[in-house]
Amino acid sequence: MLRRTPRKQEEPVKREPFTYIHRGTTVEGRVEAVGRVRVHGVVKGDVEVDGVVEVAPAGVIVGALVRAEELRILGKVRADVVVSGKVEIWNGGELVGDVRAAALDIEEGARFTGRSEMVGAGAEDGSEAADEPRDGAGERLLAGEDAAPGAVAVNPSGLSAPD
Repeated sequence: MLRRTPRKQEEPVKREPFTYIHRGTTVEGRVEAVGRVRVHGVVKGDVEVDGVVEVAPAGVIVGALVRAEELRILGKVRADVVVSGKVEIWNGGELVGDVRAAALDIEEGARFTGRSEMVGAGAEDGSEAADEPRDGAGERLLAGEDAAPGAVAVNPSGLSAPD
């Protein structure tokens, strides 16, 4: 007699939310999402994703700010970027804007025009660099540069008042 073996109770596969902006689609306005966002079309506006943003070779993002956990660029991004993890600009990709991230990887053949600031992983709110000495324009001072009168200078031995 044939006997059926009971099936094991398998845990359902956890799938992260996925948003796909198709080629030929233009989204105007702020995009907010959770999970993975893949852009093959055009986004005109800010992008804030609790997860990963991938800009395909045909994809374009034009806005003031892209904020995410990770950003992979194969297409074009014209915006300032704040990422808690890694920004990758792949061969053929282009980023025009300032970057604040834990890591920045620019492949040969990729283009980056802007400034970059590397911060500790997860420090996208700017708290890590808040105590660094800055000049009147908000730029960080290097060791040995003069600060504004009465400013506090940071040295390896701790805080000291300027002479």
